[in-house]
Amino acid sequence: MTILSKDAPAEISHPAHPEHKLKLMATGAAEFQCNVCKELGAGDRYTCRPCDFDLHSDCALAEATLVHPLLKGREFQLRLEHPRHSDAGGRTCGACGGKVLGLHYHCAAKKGMDLHPCCAALLLVIPQEELTLELRKEASHRCSSCRERGRSRAWFYRSTCKTVYLHVACVKEIARRNRGAGAGESTDPFASVKEAALQIYRAKDESELERVILELVLGG
Repeated sequence: MTILSKDAPAEISHPAHPEHKLKLMATGAAEFQCNVCKELGAGDRYTCRPCDFDLHSDCALAEATLVHPLLKGREFQLRLEHPRHSDAGGRTCGACGGKVLGLHYHCAAKKGMDLHPCCAALLLVIPQEELTLELRKEASHRCSSCRERGRSRAWFYRSTCKTVYLHVACVKEIARRNRGAGAGESTDPFASVKEAALQIYRAKDESELERVILELVLGG
């Protein structure tokens, strides 16, 4: 899920690929794996075609330090090297719960925390006319998509009316499944997430809600 700034440069140099400059490419909904964070992505990317090297724009343009508005009192440092696993499970992203396999932000304070660059760049608010979603560190309700409860999957998007709750991990999965199903060519990386949240919000009863969730799981 790439959130691209209008001021993104057309060409950059990056220490992860010093051999050539990387060019900003508009590639629609085509999926790729970022060569530095190892996470899947789609849409605009920085690329070196001769070397088949791709970067999320969030990874390519990540600042050396990060202070996140949801994490007061923490300062994160950008790390390019692969993390050294301190336990069998390895490190996970504090926002989505996914494994940290490459480029990441790390804060050593308070028992340590890591963030994928793309998760660190997630919008705090996803606005739309009927239903607005806000990013939160935790929520007491179960996720409207996977129906799981608790903090095991970390951050949530919650609707301002407090009726729709979506794990960041589920938001990423909804976007990925819709890309794989060829659902639309919108330039809005959150288009499928907005539509999914609206369908959940509009469900009239539990039976309709279950149908909507099944469609989300299957990418329909």
